[in-house]
Formats: sequence, C-alpha cells, structure tokens
Amino acid sequence: MLTLMKQEYYKAFKQNKLYIWLILSFAFPIAIIGIFKSQRTPSAVINLGQALLYVQMAGIIITALSVSQEFGFGTIRPLLSRRFSRGTVFVSKLLLNLSVYIGLFVTAFIGTVLAVALFIPKYDFSQSLGYTGNSWQTMGIGMLDTAIQMIFVAALVLMITNLVKSSGAAIGLGVVMIVATPLLSAISLKLIDLAPFLKWNPFNIYLGMSNLGMLSPSLLKQAMNISQNDLIIVYFIYIILMYGIAYLIFKKRSV
Repeated sequence: MLTLMKQEYYKAFKQNKLYIWLILSFAFPIAIIGIFKSQRTPSAVINLGQALLYVQMAGIIITALSVSQEFGFGTIRPLLSRRFSRGTVFVSKLLLNLSVYIGLFVTAFIGTVLAVALFIPKYDFSQSLGYTGNSWQTMGIGMLDTAIQMIFVAALVLMITNLVKSSGAAIGLGVVMIVATPLLSAISLKLIDLAPFLKWNPFNIYLGMSNLGMLSPSLLKQAMNISQNDLIIVYFIYIILMYGIAYLIFKKRSV
C-alpha cells in the first residue's frame, strides 16, 4: 500500500499539478478578501473567504481525474501487472482523494487567517455568531459540512467516471450538485410532494447533511422532514452503497 500511495502522489503532482491546486486554495481567500471590501465580513470569513466553493470544485475535479486518467493513460496496466489487486488500487485512490481534500482545506484556512490579519486586523474570531458559536467554531462546522458534501458527491463522481469512462460527465454532475442547490431543493420538494416516503431521496439527504450543525436538530427536522439521527444513518447507507457500486464497476472495467 505504501508503494501505491507514493505512486498516487507522484501522479497527482505530475499529471494533475496538485501543487497548483493547493497554491490556488491558499491564494483564493487572500485575493477575495483583499480585492473586494464587501467580502470583509463574518459571513465571508467563516466561508474561508468564499474558498469553500473552490475547495469543493477542486476536490471533485481531482477525484474524477484520479480514476479516468488511470485508464486513459494506461497506467492501470503496470499496477495490476505488479500484482496489486483492484481493491487495493481503489482504496489507494480513496486515500489520495481524502488527503487532497484535507490539504485543500488546510491551505484555504491558512490563507483565510492570513487575509484577515492583513485586511481585517480588528476582526474578532471569538465573537459569537449565534447558534453555531464563534467564528472559529463556525468555520470548523462549515469545513465539516463541506467535507460531508464532498464525500457524497465524490461517490457519485466515481460511479459516473467508472460507468461512462469519462471524467467530463462526472465533473459536470459534480458541478451541478455543488452549485445548483436551489434546483436540487426544488426537485427534492417535488418528489416529497408526490410521495412522503421520497423524503429519503438522495437529494434530500445531501441537502440535509449540508446543514448539519448550522441548524438546530428541531429546525433541521422541520426543514428536511427527517430527524438528525435518521439523516446521518441514511447518509452513511448511501455512502456505503455508492462507493460499493463504484468499486464493483471499477473492478469489472476492462484494461
């Protein structure tokens, strides 16, 4: 596994220019907060200078490329010829993607703190922002919610990438899931109106988890028609199913 991970990072830096994605993650909040005075607010700060959106987009793109390029460039062949199982290769992809997500969050967080020090020196991180706590706590919840969304969307992206053998379609789906929240909400509400049991549809679960920690359990239940505990349980069921299907497709793909 250690050898596989070394190769994964080598390919990530050489093929996908991972260092550029990380540098941009660091620079994004500095640029936004530094250039736009309207973004020097608690709302912008807790969203890491709006870099949470960048982190989501970058993470999903890298997730799709990590699999599609393996087959597109033919690098899967030498891996399998060295007797690495497909299961081990698939797990190495997941570990790589997870570490990339963490790297993007860390660089965006550091960039945000630096931007605040440079352009909003009087900003008080300890000031309460309501139910979610102070800025530090709210930033932590925001990053956790974003990570939860990324893990969900990444599962869909891996399924589509393996199914259609193209990163373009998978990235397109990921972008829609990330930026088209109002559309997803409308679709989910329509499904629930048709039949109450459709509250368990993946769109509703995805939207509910994106608000985890931001809303009190009672408000979350009122908004999503599902209790917080049930929401978390169903989320993990979907995650296991989607990653399981993605692995089965990956296992059956021709080299």
